[in-house]
Amino acid sequence: MALQQLQKLGLQQRLTPQQVQYLKLLQLPAVEMEKRIEEELEQNPLLEELSEDEAQAATTDKNVLTFEPSEAAATAATEELPKEKTNDYSIEDFMNDELEGFKVSRSSSNYSDDDDETAGRTGPVAELSFADSLIAQLKQREIAPHLIALAEEIIGSLDPDGYLRVDLPEIVRDTEMYYGLEFTEFEPDKLLKRIQRLEPPGIAARNLQECLLVQLEVSHREHPAYDLARTIVSEHYKDFADRKFPQLARAFKIDVQELKPAIDLIQHLDPKPGRQIESQMRPAQIISPDFFIERAPNGKDFVITLNERGIPTLRINASYKELARKSATGNGIDKEAKEYINKKFEAAKYFLIAIYQRRETLIKVMQAIVNEQRDFFEQGEMHLKPLIYKTIAQGIGMDISTICRVVNGKYCQSEHGVYELKYFFSEAIPTEGGEGEAVANKVVKTRIKDIITAEDPLKPLSDEHIAERLNGEGYNLARRTVAKYREQMNIPVARLRKRIV
Repeated sequence: MALQQLQKLGLQQRLTPQQVQYLKLLQLPAVEMEKRIEEELEQNPLLEELSEDEAQAATTDKNVLTFEPSEAAATAATEELPKEKTNDYSIEDFMNDELEGFKVSRSSSNYSDDDDETAGRTGPVAELSFADSLIAQLKQREIAPHLIALAEEIIGSLDPDGYLRVDLPEIVRDTEMYYGLEFTEFEPDKLLKRIQRLEPPGIAARNLQECLLVQLEVSHREHPAYDLARTIVSEHYKDFADRKFPQLARAFKIDVQELKPAIDLIQHLDPKPGRQIESQMRPAQIISPDFFIERAPNGKDFVITLNERGIPTLRINASYKELARKSATGNGIDKEAKEYINKKFEAAKYFLIAIYQRRETLIKVMQAIVNEQRDFFEQGEMHLKPLIYKTIAQGIGMDISTICRVVNGKYCQSEHGVYELKYFFSEAIPTEGGEGEAVANKVVKTRIKDIITAEDPLKPLSDEHIAERLNGEGYNLARRTVAKYREQMNIPVARLRKRIV
């Protein structure tokens, strides 16, 4: 087969390493940005941190973003260096987080299009600590050594809520085969009961009914309503789960109100004991606002300040800068040193420029959000407007992907509280007034929550009744939409909201 040379015309969008660096930094929230700068300071000797006095002298206006170097200085720095040979990267290359050695984890910096109102910064789940905590409690109770292996297998089989969903005989059989152990007929059941009575009680239960019974027995034997509560859970569990309180009252030949202490006791038990340990083992979740939004002295405008309390002011070390100039002319510097200095000088220069560009972009996007959601910042959550990324992108002449990177994982602090920037984006719900008077779905969710909070606990409202009430208030919502929003807020159906007051 003969070789052929073909000419092909195509168009491909590519990113330079400097653009890659800028986009990487743009995604980072304030806490991660501080770490990234510290990392760059360690890696590049040409960068140095200004002292507090020097940084103060470089700041001319506290309400205006300042940086060393300024935009003019950044441009000058570019002009005074010899042109570098750059290797371009494609969009596909940029999606690789290991590009150019940037250690930016997806968990903290990658953006998503999901409208997740609960998104935030979370620490790693300490699964091993969860298991070790339970094993340590067992060892303190002088458990037989040969049962430790079985206990570890049982605890290792728990789901995130703390339930044992695997059949106990199956775990016993696997443990005997793997470790060469033998257990008596009653040892596994006795061991499981001991595990279930560890802290928190109810862990390793095989179903909710067993979990509630264990918690009652371990922690509430002295409660006046203990006997009635235990009988309800053990003998009338289905009626309790279905909130059939009148049937329960008839079964015990008492008034519904006499059930209240026992029902309250049961409802205050923990249905997911595993979550309790999991949350205790996690590091504290700290939200550091990326922006502070305050009213201007005139009471009408808003001042937007970027949170840079932990971010140092940087500059290129003057001594190394002089060496870089000498390396450009080759005066008294060997080839290897020259290449190293030029490489580090270029890296420092573009890192400073990328930080400057990041700050400008963050402020521009935040200003656009404040302009679009002015009623919210003036009057509160019920005045949130529908808003999509495209509106902000078009308003400031940026790409939608840039808006996504800015918004995800970043927070602002206002007089109404701390909010993730994603909170300000939501779909529109039409009203009787027409498209121009559409409201944000978050406003409707708040209204649904208020309606449910005020409902009769003995006669909770169905999704259909809530939809009818909202339609009467001017919100055009179908029953299935109410059900979707209710589920997103983790509010149970009407049957499960029934309670005795």
